[in-house]
Amino acid sequence: MSTGHAHEELHHLADRLSPDQARRLLRSAKTDRELAEAADEEPSKPVRRRRLSIAGIGASGAGDLSERVEGLLAERFNRSV
Repeated sequence: MSTGHAHEELHHLADRLSPDQARRLLRSAKTDRELAEAADEEPSKPVRRRRLSIAGIGASGAGDLSERVEGLLAERFNRSV
């Protein structure tokens, strides 16, 4: 497992933990000699939540997409309406 992969996997795990599980994991990290220093450090910058990668995927700027959906789909799949 690469370092980058482990880092991403840990982030995904943290996002799935309940508040109680997160407290237990943090307590475990603070009792580990190698991890305690990093666990006690204050973050140097605010923690940002990740945005959904699909957010805004349908933003075309055109306000009438729902009215034109049949024609747009037909055009995309080379079919007549």
